[in-house]
Amino acid sequence: MSKLIVRAVVEGLTLFDHREIEATGRYGQTLKALIEAGDKGVTALEISSWALRLSHYVDILRKDERYRLHIETQLEEHEVEGMGAGRHARYFLRDRVRLVDGREAA
Repeated sequence: MSKLIVRAVVEGLTLFDHREIEATGRYGQTLKALIEAGDKGVTALEISSWALRLSHYVDILRKDERYRLHIETQLEEHEVEGMGAGRHARYFLRDRVRLVDGREAA
């Protein structure tokens, strides 16, 4: 089974503030999904084929020293047929991050 490796550049205010990060596996998939979603953001439901623990992946991308990304959470109301109303989180990447490479590795 292969694992996704995502390399990206977090852009700071100056060229000297830029830093490169590398995220693998689910963290890489989450980072790639956040970059690609842009201002739309992502929810676990939208990427449910693999993101059952999206809140955990986002938490690691926020707090782990390797990443330290600014990711905003907004709660949204939703209606689930047969279960009634509830809420889910939508995540927005607020740092300027440019995808450098996203590839599968053995």
